Amino acid sequence: MKKTLLALALASVSVTAAADSLIYGGVQVGSADYRSESSTVYGAHIGTGLLPFIGLEMGAWNLGSYDVAGQTTDVTSVNFAVKPSIDFGPLHVYGKAGMHSWEEKGAFKDDGVDPFFGLGIEYNIIPMFTVGAGYNNFTVDDKNIDFASINLTVHFL
Repeated sequence: MKKTLLALALASVSVTAAADSLIYGGVQVGSADYRSESSTVYGAHIGTGLLPFIGLEMGAWNLGSYDVAGQTTDVTSVNFAVKPSIDFGPLHVYGKAGMHSWEEKGAFKDDGVDPFFGLGIEYNIIPMFTVGAGYNNFTVDDKNIDFASINLTVHFL
């Protein structure tokens, strides 16, 4: 009986680690290009899996500091996305598309709301934790910030 209960408990933990978990959150870091300059980007995200193949995600990004016209320009973003996905055992493949509110400070002072999209893959390393890599494209004032990133995500429920 104890072995059966232990097996059920372990199975339920591994199920919650699936990428379509009810609540998940994580961090990411990468390298971006914008206005012919490169910079480190980093951010955090939180999301929920509504159905096994689709979820909703919110995130906040520091999209980097760039030397433009001899001055530093910092770009930040807050975003909301729909995230379709599919699991192949411990491998999770996803796309995401949505809108983001961005702000530039420095050489350029501007803000706005524009679309963004991303693609990625994650691998379940241990129950509740996935590591992954992704590509993102954020539109900022008719220009693109493209970047690759790595991430670590914790799946809570």
